[in-house]
Amino acid sequence: MAMATGSGSGPRSEMNVTPLVDVVLVLLIIFMVVTPVLRVGRDVSIPPVVRAKPLAPPAVQLVVGIAADGALFINSEQVAPGAFTARLRQALDGRGDRPTFVAAADSVPYQRVVRLMDLCRDAGAANLAIVVEDLTAR
Repeated sequence: MAMATGSGSGPRSEMNVTPLVDVVLVLLIIFMVVTPVLRVGRDVSIPPVVRAKPLAPPAVQLVVGIAADGALFINSEQVAPGAFTARLRQALDGRGDRPTFVAAADSVPYQRVVRLMDLCRDAGAANLAIVVEDLTAR
């Protein structure tokens, strides 16, 4: 903002603040009047809370697991490595496309888990799902 210096009668380039203050005061008064009206609540009917029962897992799940020591399991039943494929084929009969869950202990190397999944595929498991929890430690 430049200030007028000297006694010259030329145009002055000072800002007139009066209209700005008038507008701000009018807006302040409007907001002061409207704010208490906005605090009035409205009655709202909320639907009642309905607690849904959790779905029970199907009783015919097939979980294939490998323990940290290399022991193989079919539904918590330890199976000898030589009889694993035959026993898994029996368990897979009549299951259709239902998933077969593969569980492994945390310390089992990835290659052994992949070999277990390959054994499941060779036995006829169409869908494989990986279990995140360590079911063999139970």
